[in-house]
Amino acid sequence: MPATNSITPRPSIDDVLRTAPWVSLEVHLNTLHERVDGSIQTAHRLREQFRTELLSSRQDIIEQIRRPSREAFAKAEETFRRGIIAAADGTVAPVPLLGGTKIQIGVVLVSNRGDVVDLVTRVFETELSSGASTAGEFFSNLRTSRKISNLLSRAIMLFGERKLLLQHQTEWRLLHGELIPHELRTGATRPEHNLPPTFDLIHRYIETGKFIAVSEASDDVDILNAAIILEPGEYIVIRSLTDTLTTFLEGDSQTGQAAANFVERDRKRFREFLAAAGPKVAVVLIKASHKPFLIECHSDRVEESVAMFLTDALWSRGLATDGSAFTVRGFPFHIDLADQVARTLFKGSDFRNFVESRLFDLGLEAGIFDIDPRRTRA
Repeated sequence: MPATNSITPRPSIDDVLRTAPWVSLEVHLNTLHERVDGSIQTAHRLREQFRTELLSSRQDIIEQIRRPSREAFAKAEETFRRGIIAAADGTVAPVPLLGGTKIQIGVVLVSNRGDVVDLVTRVFETELSSGASTAGEFFSNLRTSRKISNLLSRAIMLFGERKLLLQHQTEWRLLHGELIPHELRTGATRPEHNLPPTFDLIHRYIETGKFIAVSEASDDVDILNAAIILEPGEYIVIRSLTDTLTTFLEGDSQTGQAAANFVERDRKRFREFLAAAGPKVAVVLIKASHKPFLIECHSDRVEESVAMFLTDALWSRGLATDGSAFTVRGFPFHIDLADQVARTLFKGSDFRNFVESRLFDLGLEAGIFDIDPRRTRA
């Protein structure tokens, strides 16, 4: 699905201010309602216009649009009634300290056995040390070490979500985010050590065949084209995991994405994984409502996976699976529930507040030094 590129001149600061000058608060509030309504109506009109244009010009997209069959929906609903479906989501709470970053990671598994919903929680807590032994080393590595800590802590969370869900006895597995997210595909600063277990984990998911990884639709032009055309309840296969990971590995000059920063040994290992796993995973654009999502599933189970997605997003909430009922979210219920429980039980602010309270209890001076100054505002 080739994209058509056109260049629109970027406005200068003066251009913007000429059409929207600075005004007093009173003037702003007096006309805010009309101006916001105008912007919304313009967006709606353009969406309809673009959809009409694409329907008439992109026959290649239209021919690939599908809906799951009644048989696929019936099978999915029966699976939800009798089978076990599990979803995982997690949260990470980093607290930077002088000696490193204190992190807490919480993962929640939500599983469904007919009318029974089970929750399983797992918590991981440690300190990611900066590794500095002298003041000079600490300050020279401060910026890099904190960036690495954030990447590594998210990689630990994402790997933990996927591993814990795989270990859970279930028929179908639902993940929030890509099957192999950016933090994992980079190797989290140590690709020679971190890529092999990541690749092994993904291979095991593919072997099960019954997995769905759900993420928000990207800003890719071709994906946006297809998303405008799709109606609720429809889907289209837009690419394979091969395409996604090839772009990551080799880069993309059109979008400005740089190639992965691997040494040749790791690059070779990545290509081997790509050749073995890439064709077995399909990337599908889907709408349960008006909001598009991307799912990754086994390429041999696309229709079955789409039916499972729509069933969890709609039928589990008491809505028709054909997308005819209006819903704002249109997202799998089990992932939503796992996310809500994780954010409630493992709230990042609670962990940060606990660490900061211990800092003050153990010494006021040390506490003030380590705490972000913005946190001390009245």
